Amino acid sequence: MKVPKLAVVMALFVMHVYAQLSPTADDVIDMTYLLTPETLHWPGLTGFNYTRISRGPVNMAAGWFEDNDFCGQEHQGTHMDAPAHFSKGKWRLHDIPPHRFFGPAVRIDISSQTAQNNEYNLKVEDVQKWEKENGPIPDNSILFIYTGWGKHHDNRTAYYGYGSADSWLDANGNPLLHFPAVSEDAAKWISSNKKIAGIGTDGPSVGPSKTMMAHVPLLEKNIFSLESVANLDKLATTGDAVAALPVNVKDGSGAPVRIVAFKKAQFKPGPDDVIDLTYALSNETVMWPGRNPFQLFVLDRGLVNLGNNTVWLEQNRFCTPEHAGTHLDAPAHFIKGSWRTHDIPAHTLIGPAVRVDMSKKAENNSDAVLTVQDLEEWEKENGRIPDNAMVFLHTGWGKFFTDFEKYLGSTNRTNWLNDEGQPLVHYPGFSEAAAKWLVNNRNINGIGSDTISYDAGQTTSFPAHVAFLGAKKLALENVANLDKLPNTGTTAFVFHMLYKDGSGAPTRVVAIKNSAITAGQVSSGVDIRPMFVALMMPFFLIFFRCI
Repeated sequence: MKVPKLAVVMALFVMHVYAQLSPTADDVIDMTYLLTPETLHWPGLTGFNYTRISRGPVNMAAGWFEDNDFCGQEHQGTHMDAPAHFSKGKWRLHDIPPHRFFGPAVRIDISSQTAQNNEYNLKVEDVQKWEKENGPIPDNSILFIYTGWGKHHDNRTAYYGYGSADSWLDANGNPLLHFPAVSEDAAKWISSNKKIAGIGTDGPSVGPSKTMMAHVPLLEKNIFSLESVANLDKLATTGDAVAALPVNVKDGSGAPVRIVAFKKAQFKPGPDDVIDLTYALSNETVMWPGRNPFQLFVLDRGLVNLGNNTVWLEQNRFCTPEHAGTHLDAPAHFIKGSWRTHDIPAHTLIGPAVRVDMSKKAENNSDAVLTVQDLEEWEKENGRIPDNAMVFLHTGWGKFFTDFEKYLGSTNRTNWLNDEGQPLVHYPGFSEAAAKWLVNNRNINGIGSDTISYDAGQTTSFPAHVAFLGAKKLALENVANLDKLPNTGTTAFVFHMLYKDGSGAPTRVVAIKNSAITAGQVSSGVDIRPMFVALMMPFFLIFFRCI
C-alpha cells in the first residue's frame, strides 16, 4: 500500500514533538566553573585539592595509567545547596527527587543595579516587574539571578567583597562579606508564591551577604540553591531548559554540581519519568581492592549564630578516589595524552540510552562476556543502536553492589592480582570484540556497566578500556538501577564532576523518558502540538482511507 505523503509528514511531526535528545555543541551552555586547587573557597574553609596516585607508564593495557584521590568542600565552585544546609529535617542531597533537577530555565537580570551597588539584593518588585514583562515564572522551573558577578570569579576581594580567606565573620558573629544576592523578603515571596524547583546565582551565595537569611525560606520549602553558576550572561531570559545534576553524596548538605542549559529542548518530567542510575557515595561504598575509602567529614550539624539570627547549619567535607561509586573514566585514565575530565565536550554527555541485558547469561557465569553476536541479536529485536547513544550493559551485578565479596568475586580487599599476576576478581563485562565492534561500527557517545569495571574481571590487558578510551568514548562503571532502565525510549544525562586534570570523576547518571522531553524550542505556556495531533489523527485516517 502506498503511504500518503501527508501521513509521513504527520508522523515526522509527532517524532519532532517528543524525541530523544542528542544536542550539538551549539545547542548547550555549560554553566559550570572548572574546579581546581586555585578555585576560590568560602573564607574559613579548606579548598579543593587532589593527590596524584599514578600518572605514567605501566606494564598492562595500553601501557599508561592515571589515577588520583581528591578532597573538597561540598560548597565550593559551582555547587548545589541541599535544603538541609540551612533547614533542619529537610532533604539532604540523596533525598532530592531527581526529576526536580530538570526544568525550564528563567533568568532575572539585576546586573545594572549591582553595577551601582555591590550589595544590591533581588527585591520582590524586581520579580514582579519581570513577570509583568515576561509572564508568570513557570512551575518546576529553575530561577537564575544574574548579578554580573561572574566576572569577579577569580578575584577573592572582588567576588566576596572581602580579601581574607581566614574567616567570613567578625568577633561578634557578623558577616564581613559584600556581594549581591537575594533579599530575605524576595526569598519569602518566591517560596510562598512560586512553585520553583531551585534558585541559582552567579555570586558566591544566594545570601544576602549581611545575614545569609535568604537561604532559610527557600530551603524550608525544599527549594535547592545553585551558587557560583557560570555563563549566566549567555542564558536566555526565557525559553531555555536546564539540567543541574549534583554529585550524589549520602547525607550531603550540598555538592559540586554540573549545570547545562539547552537551547532546543524542554523538560517536563514527573517522578515516574526519571530513573536515577547513580549510587549515593558513602563511607560504605565498595572500592577497588587496595584503594582508599570514600569519607564524609561533618563540619557543622546544629544551631549556629549569624549576627542576630540563630539558624540550623549543616556542612561537610569529603575525600574520595576519582574512580569510586558511579563514576566516569576519562580517556586519559588509560591513554597517554588523551582527554582528561575537563577536556570532555559538554554536549557529548547527553544521548539516547540503550540497555543491553545479559543478566541471564551472567547468572551462572561470573566471567561471562558480551559478544558481537549478543549485540547483533539485540539490534534484530530493538533496531539499530542510534547515533550518539550511551550503551548500558545490564549484567545483574547491581544486586551485589553493597557486598564486596560477591560484587568483585574475591575475598581479597588489598590486591586484585595473586602472586603470579593472575586476576583474583570475577564479574561480567564487554568482550574485546564487542567493544571494538561498537567503536568501529556504531557512532556511540559512550558505554556503562553495572559492574566495578566494564572489562570482565579475568583480564590484565583491559581490552574494553583500551578500545573505548582509545576512541574517546565516555565509559561508566558502577551504574545503578539498570534493571529499571528499558532497552530503548529514554535519554541519558551523564554529568561528571568538573575538575581539572582528572582521570575520572564521580558522575550523576540520570535517564529521562523521551515522552518527557520536547525537542525544538517551545514558548512558555502549554504546548498544544501533541494535543492537536491526537485530535486530528482520526480525521486524517478517514481521509487517507478515502483516497
